[in-house]
Amino acid sequence: MLQCNASAAAFHLRAIALFLVSDVYQDHAIDKFCSSCEIAVEVSLDGMSLVESIARDLSAPGMTPVLAIERALEAHLHERFAGAFSDTLVKPPRVKFHAMYFKQRYASLPVLLGSEYETWYPEITLSTATSHAFDQIELTSEALELLPIVYGGGVSKVHQLKRRDLKRQTNHTVRINHIKLGSEVIQAVLNRLVQSPPSQPLISNLDPLSSSWGLRIVSFDHMLSGKRLLCECSKAFHENAMANLDAGGYHRSALREYISTCDYGMGLCHLCIAKAAPEDERYGPSIETNYESYLDQVMFDLKVDQRTARAEVMHVLRLSRWRRESALYGLVREIFPDHQVLREASPEWLGRMRLDIYLPELGLAIEHQGEQHYRPLKVFGGEEAHLRVVERDASKRRLCAENGVEVIDFKFDAPLTKSSVRQRLSRFFGG
Repeated sequence: MLQCNASAAAFHLRAIALFLVSDVYQDHAIDKFCSSCEIAVEVSLDGMSLVESIARDLSAPGMTPVLAIERALEAHLHERFAGAFSDTLVKPPRVKFHAMYFKQRYASLPVLLGSEYETWYPEITLSTATSHAFDQIELTSEALELLPIVYGGGVSKVHQLKRRDLKRQTNHTVRINHIKLGSEVIQAVLNRLVQSPPSQPLISNLDPLSSSWGLRIVSFDHMLSGKRLLCECSKAFHENAMANLDAGGYHRSALREYISTCDYGMGLCHLCIAKAAPEDERYGPSIETNYESYLDQVMFDLKVDQRTARAEVMHVLRLSRWRRESALYGLVREIFPDHQVLREASPEWLGRMRLDIYLPELGLAIEHQGEQHYRPLKVFGGEEAHLRVVERDASKRRLCAENGVEVIDFKFDAPLTKSSVRQRLSRFFGG
């Protein structure tokens, strides 16, 4: 069987559309135009087109280069596949991205220049009418490597395509085996940010190499220079650790060498910030699943056991707010499985502010509003901090309204169940 190129495929699909009077004529049209060929639609990926979105994401506080790359790449896959199959899809594509494959989660841009970024097995699900089902696609790329996996017997594939025929539609799952984003794109992002530096350039590195020394150390790495900082409050803990490690052992010398490459700064860590300015969320929500990185230091500082240290850290960081927001995000994803659901999103028109949850296809933003959004709380900085929050909320709502996005608030004490969230968002179904 011969294979159509992309332009021929597009022509055939347009021609078929002229016959959509009934299923009989539709089937006749497919037989007429494609009896001797198999349509292979081309999907073109472009790594350099990610630069703008990565740089924009990194301009807002709380984002890391790796997460910004993954968010941009996921959105790029969604956009390119949606565009390539715009004439045949019965609903938007779904992209499943596996973040766990790239282990250096907190790498700075200089580190990524050396290692580059790569991931495996992102999946794109495409649903078409059964008459528009396909068995082949053609993937092309620029400034983005699509690498094959060798299966043995001389067989190697860049992607895999699985097809499932249902009564009214056919679901296709495209799995791209291996994607590498090289130094060319990362350097372009770095150049862009050097010209217009982010207001908060530090990455909270919650998983540094020090975990191999039998203790956990949190560093704060400059995303543009790679310079590593430590919070002044941790200095006594570090000095004690070096003094008590085996004097002649590898761990002591390795830890000493690591510490010697760092500078100390005041008020850098999550604990210090939470005590001085609780409303400050400069490092984003990653702390919700990585707060245990502080346990060793708190055990030393307070001379308590691990269970008590864990309770103290959770109390100081007020982790319940992050957990509720995370739970809300999970529920929204379940309720809208066929739409993009973005967390901590920063569309270009929003500047350096973020939306807790954003569904761009539906023009819907969802905000989880803590108690400090409704009244002054001493623990969150009192009247002055409350006024800043109210002003920021008003600015965010104005920009959303100007850009056709509706904001739905979930109050700090609102029930977060699937049924209650579904009811609040029911008018967006079928959007």
